[in-house]
Amino acid sequence: MDILTWLARPTWHSELILCAFAVLVLYVVFRKKGELSRHALENTVATLLIGGINILVAIVFLKDVNAFMQSAYAALHIPTLDPSVWDALPLWVVCIMGIIAKDFVDYWNHRLMHTKWGWPTHAAHHSDTHVNAFTANRIHFLEAMLMTASYIILLTWLQMPKALPFVIAFYILHTKYVHMDLPFEHGIFKYLIASPVYHRWHHADVPAAYGKNLANVMPIYDVIFGTYYEAGKCNAPMGALGTGVPDKNVWRIFTYPFEEWGRLIRASLAERRAKANASASETVTR
Repeated sequence: MDILTWLARPTWHSELILCAFAVLVLYVVFRKKGELSRHALENTVATLLIGGINILVAIVFLKDVNAFMQSAYAALHIPTLDPSVWDALPLWVVCIMGIIAKDFVDYWNHRLMHTKWGWPTHAAHHSDTHVNAFTANRIHFLEAMLMTASYIILLTWLQMPKALPFVIAFYILHTKYVHMDLPFEHGIFKYLIASPVYHRWHHADVPAAYGKNLANVMPIYDVIFGTYYEAGKCNAPMGALGTGVPDKNVWRIFTYPFEEWGRLIRASLAERRAKANASASETVTR
């Protein structure tokens, strides 16, 4: 249980230890010498600076979160499921159901973040041009708030607080795993649990793979909703340089959402003015 608690309440040192261990495994066991290249280390430093902020936010946000959410539901008179619904089920079954439910919400959150207006929030995660376990922590704080809030609300509303630490621990470990540069595709289980190859295509800077493989854990959601992409082992370049997102400039990665939203708003206003002028000209002509 001590290990579970350690994983379920992420701290900077627990995340750092897990990621460093994953890099060491790739370097020593799988002979991935690029894991300690200058390019990899520069990307890792940028990731640590971004991820450190988010870990601090997570520590504060996750403290006594179930008690806070239950009091909020009561104050707002929001009905929740009766906790006794789960009493007859083994904890491991409840945990699996929690993962299935969370991943469904994550899929649609993720899909939203791959739209024109949602992408700026998610671009920081895709900015890493050397994807490894550390990349799991390269998330803009805006995305971290959205994703964390959505699954916390879901699982506490479902009255699954006992499953929450197990689900969080599973996601932390699995997220590190799928970001590792490993050739695993999971064979007949590839639609049930995401593999490193599946997720690597999601990070590929290849137009055909943009907005594909959006599930965090269960690729079956991609199959059902038409976003599944498969093209064998992935040797494509990583990152989002092709769409103008820097990989090592932490300040520009941090400010990118605000700059991009500003650009989109200006473009939208210009388009509206152009349409209004065209409509006015047409009226005068008539």
